Amino acid sequence: MDKIFRSVALFQKAEGEQSKFLVRWKRTENKPASSDGNDYWKFIVADRLNKESFRESVTREVAWELNLNRKSDFLVSNMAQLSMEYVDTDQDGLEQHVAVAFYNVHTYGRAIREQLTNNPVNRWVSAAEVCAGKTSDGQVIHPRVVEWINKWSVVQSWQ
Repeated sequence: MDKIFRSVALFQKAEGEQSKFLVRWKRTENKPASSDGNDYWKFIVADRLNKESFRESVTREVAWELNLNRKSDFLVSNMAQLSMEYVDTDQDGLEQHVAVAFYNVHTYGRAIREQLTNNPVNRWVSAAEVCAGKTSDGQVIHPRVVEWINKWSVVQSWQ
């Protein structure tokens, strides 16, 4: 049975009494925006490479996707907020062992948060939007990660 290792970055910022989470626009390349589920807001999700730890993989992916310096722009929590494993069946009916770890990620300083906010590929969404799997204007949020978040109560809609 194949084993898949994934780490999910949970970038948070406080906005009043609510938390907002960073998602990025994922669009099928060379295709117009569609409603077939190929275009959506995604969390930064890292596949573990070689002998990386879950934390190392999410740190690498955050730095790469956001073009940030891993030593001076952000901090990934030392321990996962939650680690879970389960058996999934893929589209071909093959079973896969999936291990998922959720890591809190924090930026150093206002300038980095503003840089993330001002990039049109990024969006801050509320916990309620994450749990619903849709933004306030009806755009889909990463279906698989939303499934994991709701299944294991990683994020509460009232946060």
